[in-house]
Amino acid sequence: MLFQAEILSFGENNLGYGPYFVIPTDLVEAHLKTTTTKRVKCTLNNSLTIDRAISLKDTMYYILINQPILKTLGVSFGDTIEVQLIADASKYGVEITDEMTEVLYQDPEGSTLFHKLTPGKQRTLILLINKIKSTQLRIEKSFVILEHLKKQNGKLDFEQLNEDFKKARSTTKF
Repeated sequence: MLFQAEILSFGENNLGYGPYFVIPTDLVEAHLKTTTTKRVKCTLNNSLTIDRAISLKDTMYYILINQPILKTLGVSFGDTIEVQLIADASKYGVEITDEMTEVLYQDPEGSTLFHKLTPGKQRTLILLINKIKSTQLRIEKSFVILEHLKKQNGKLDFEQLNEDFKKARSTTKF
C-alpha cells in the first residue's frame, strides 16, 4: 500500500497529542482481505522503516507515530509524507536480536514461558532488549527476563522485572 498522508494530532483526548496519519479505508480493507494481521512495516518518505499496528477509531484507520520520528524525517504537524505499508510477516511483529534468539534457544523452560505471553508482551520485551547497544548487556538482560518469568511462574511483573535488572547489574559489577 503506497499513499500520501498528512501528519495530524488528536488534540485533547484520551489518545494524547501524539502525531498520527490516516490510512485510506479502501487500502485497509484490501489489506485485511489478504491477511489477518494489523501489524505492518511502515516506510515513511522512503527513508525510515518502523514497525506499527493499524489502529481503528470510530471508522478511521490510522497509525500512531511519535516526535522522534517527526524529527528524524524533518517534518511536523500538517506536513504530507509518503507512506508505504507492507504486512509484517515476522514471528513477533518486530525484529528480534540474535542475542535474544540465542538466549531463548539455550533456555527451553524460559522460552516456553516467554511464548505463553501475549504477542504484545512479547514485543514489549523484545523492544526492551532491542534498545540496548551492548551485545553483552543484551545477553544479560535476556537471561534476566527469562529468569524473571520462571520465578514469577510465567507472569510478567514490570516493577519486579526492573528490580531484577537492578539486582543483576549490581551483582555483575567489577
